Amino acid sequence: MKTKTIALALLLSVLGVTACSDSKEESAEEVKEEMMVEMEDASDTTADSYEDAKESASDAWDETTDSASDAYEDGKDKASEMMEEGAEKTEELKGAAAEKVREACIKMKKQMGGDVSECDKND
Repeated sequence: MKTKTIALALLLSVLGVTACSDSKEESAEEVKEEMMVEMEDASDTTADSYEDAKESASDAWDETTDSASDAYEDGKDKASEMMEEGAEKTEELKGAAAEKVREACIKMKKQMGGDVSECDKND
């Protein structure tokens, strides 16, 4: 009876160890599968993040070039306006200077007894 009990205990121990080994192998396989799924999810998340970053960078570049182009056009328009205003002011100053020269000529001719009509001639 002792032999049967020992044999039965030994058999149960072997089966238990085998069952534990099978369960460890199954558990390891499940962990491996879960890890693969998590790695795929992480890969997808990384790819999505990369695409989002790429799109953001592209959008930022487009906005920057649009802003630079707008600034260039604004600067060009303002420079053109300033040139026109400068030309107008130059003409005004030339006219005012010519009038001052004429007035000085008339004054000088009156004082010296010259012909005032000579001051109206354009040289």
